[in-house]
Amino acid sequence: MNKIEREAYFLALEDELLLGGASFSEWCTFISKSVYDAFVNEADIATVITATTCIETYFKAESPENRKKSLAQLIDDATGLSDEEKSQLHRLRQYRNAWVHADRIDDTELLKDESSYAKEVEEMAILSIRLLLTVLFSNPFI
Repeated sequence: MNKIEREAYFLALEDELLLGGASFSEWCTFISKSVYDAFVNEADIATVITATTCIETYFKAESPENRKKSLAQLIDDATGLSDEEKSQLHRLRQYRNAWVHADRIDDTELLKDESSYAKEVEEMAILSIRLLLTVLFSNPFI
């Protein structure tokens, strides 16, 4: 997707997923601006990392008890999300961890087929946007 398509995708997802009002912390708002900028500008690794950070921030801001929990625990304890959404969040968390913890340090595979890695990261960036908006809008008010 190019920049225009990404912006349209983001806005369409907002329309699809926002079923009422949404309220979240200023930290989530601040981080989500960077997520949006990264996504529309095709910075896919940055999108994955910042979207996952924003999701974790959202969960931690919901309750003081959540601040000491890991993201995996926060996902498992989340209310208002389906089992499938939780499963996808765990998938995103694990994917993010592979980048953050430098699990991909062997250049051989990347050099053989960089385009498949670029496609994979783009797919995960798209998924991260959907999951971010799903989480941020998971507790709507009317």
